[in-house]
Amino acid sequence: MRILKLAALVLIAAPTVLLAQRGMGGMGGGGRRNGGMGGNNGGNRSAPKFPVAKDLEKLNPAALLVDKRKKLSLTDSQVAPLKTLELRIYERNGALLSQYDSVRKDYRAPSGQAVTAADDKAQADAIAQMRMMRSILDQLIDRRRTDVQEALSLMPEEQKRKAAEFLDKQDKEFLEQIPSSSAVPGGDGQGRRGRSGNP
Repeated sequence: MRILKLAALVLIAAPTVLLAQRGMGGMGGGGRRNGGMGGNNGGNRSAPKFPVAKDLEKLNPAALLVDKRKKLSLTDSQVAPLKTLELRIYERNGALLSQYDSVRKDYRAPSGQAVTAADDKAQADAIAQMRMMRSILDQLIDRRRTDVQEALSLMPEEQKRKAAEFLDKQDKEFLEQIPSSSAVPGGDGQGRRGRSGNP
């Protein structure tokens, strides 16, 4: 009798175990089958976030030194050329920032799920926009190096080191807002970092 009872229990439990295994496999397999859905969520989470143009524009190295003039003990005559440079930096970066802002306003992060031809096109458009924005941001990184050098060249020798410390902090803030090129589909993973250009 005991053997028959055990056999009956095994027969009852077996389908439950199989269903549980299939259910777990379905989660992992569902990731593959719904590669879409699993890939979607991952795609949404990993989609790089691009900064607002106005936030980048505010990170003007000359404007920072003007703002820190008291801590740098700058005289009015030393601040004046920095204010001139501040305006010049805004002007020469204006066209690039405007172009970047235009692309960013139209940008929609890719969903990671392509069901129709329209979805495929939307994803291709999003990837093209990401590459365009990253390219513009790379140009702004290069220009920032020039902006920083010019701002430092206007500083008195005894204040250059302290000014460089302020600018280094702003550099970090600037670069932290920019997604690495490896986060952009088709990126080479060698996004430039810092003034030295090291990845």
